[in-house]
Amino acid sequence: MLTAQNCSMRMQLAPPQPPDKVKVLCSKCRVPFREKVKNVREGFQVQCPNCTKLITFSTDSADPGVQRAFTEVRRIKNGMMLSINRGDGGFSG
Repeated sequence: MLTAQNCSMRMQLAPPQPPDKVKVLCSKCRVPFREKVKNVREGFQVQCPNCTKLITFSTDSADPGVQRAFTEVRRIKNGMMLSINRGDGGFSG
């Protein structure tokens, strides 16, 4: 049942935060791992924690795991910019 107290509690909840990590799929061992959004940028290199393959983030990469990570980071950053421009300070998810 919806009461005034439940409604006021919902209003006090903090807005959802954008995710701080994205999933990257290793092209060698096919094991997914998570990398921070701030690290997924042109020229950044990271090793797969499972097979230690060196993965280079590049916008023109043929690796679908890298392309998917770039797409996800772009979606997250665009969502944050939209919420800042709207002035609500939250993440629309």
